Amino acid sequence: MNLRLFIGGMRGSRPAIGSGFDEFGGDTTSLLLVGSRDERLILDAGTGLRTIADELAPMEPGEVTILFSHYHLDHLVGLVMNPLFYRSEWSFRFVGPTFADGGVREAITKLLAQPYWPISWKQMTAKLEFAKFPVGGIAVGGLRIRECPVPHPGGSFAYRVDDAGCGASMVFATDIEWKQRTPANEAAFLALCREPSPADLLVIDAHFGDVDQKAFAGWGHSSREDCLAIAAKAGIGRVLLGHHAPEADDEKLQAAERQAKQLSPGASLARAGQWLTVGG
Repeated sequence: MNLRLFIGGMRGSRPAIGSGFDEFGGDTTSLLLVGSRDERLILDAGTGLRTIADELAPMEPGEVTILFSHYHLDHLVGLVMNPLFYRSEWSFRFVGPTFADGGVREAITKLLAQPYWPISWKQMTAKLEFAKFPVGGIAVGGLRIRECPVPHPGGSFAYRVDDAGCGASMVFATDIEWKQRTPANEAAFLALCREPSPADLLVIDAHFGDVDQKAFAGWGHSSREDCLAIAAKAGIGRVLLGHHAPEADDEKLQAAERQAKQLSPGASLARAGQWLTVGG
């Protein structure tokens, strides 16, 4: 009776390949939440979706919701790698925001079709359906999900997931540039983190260190220092830092984690392939 989190990948921008990326993984962002009533919710569909499919395959087939923060390719490309789309006993509901250049249906149907992929989404045997994320949130079984727009080029959404079955809660905020926030952005995001009570876990984009971020202003990502300050202000003690820079190898990320823990003992860096319990 717990809310559990599996990290398929938490690399940012592009995959990282090689022996120097074994500990933290090289696949781009895709997370699986399994609710206390066995709900299945996937957050983003980067290349880490392939290992999530391996985790789902032994489970009882049924409905899976895939929720998108935005539609940049590193958060979408794993859709072409999911073998469960070719099994009729599975059902996938794609949910996401609508931006000026389109929404979830447009993004996915364009990718899963020629000239980008040889097999159209219409030919896949699993049941696939699309839904715009509505104002006020959605429910996936006993999981209640609310949204908040965050600063990122082209737009991005952060989400809060509350599990009614066990009382655990998590905020997922990838691709957020905190230094580009407005007062309204800050108030809305802190409310998402705090209400109705501080989330048990904050999973957040910490692509840079402060020293690096100044050179990349406007790229859409935050620093580890910013993320830990957000968590402290929101009253969240446990922080999982992700969207690792593609050039940051295990040695660099180990050093970054040591620095983060000095600032906040409840901080750690996301490692692909790990299961975590949220709350409890």
